[in-house]
Amino acid sequence: MRSVVLATACLGFAESTLAEPADTVSASIMHRTPNAHSRVVQEIPANARIDLSSCSRGWCYASWRDLFGYVPADAVAAVVAPPPVIVARPVAVAPPWGWGGPYAGVGWGWAWGW
Repeated sequence: MRSVVLATACLGFAESTLAEPADTVSASIMHRTPNAHSRVVQEIPANARIDLSSCSRGWCYASWRDLFGYVPADAVAAVVAPPPVIVARPVAVAPPWGWGGPYAGVGWGWAWGW
């Protein structure tokens, strides 16, 4: 019994970490159940950043200011994350003939060893 209670508590805390950020398009009302006639939890203003857990059948389960409930799906817009920054390494190109610096030997010019 104790492990069931602990597992339920862990899932409850993990639910908020799995949420996706979203913004409200217009002022909306958060309800206790996915029904327009259910108990009102709170009123959310337009352009508020909320955390979405899931959406189905025109309602999204979300949280805002530590209160959870259902918000109409048409009042929510997903936040698009910016693209990742990719830093490429510079490519070093060696000359095709393999000369590596000043000459350090004897002789000068073409065919000096003949």
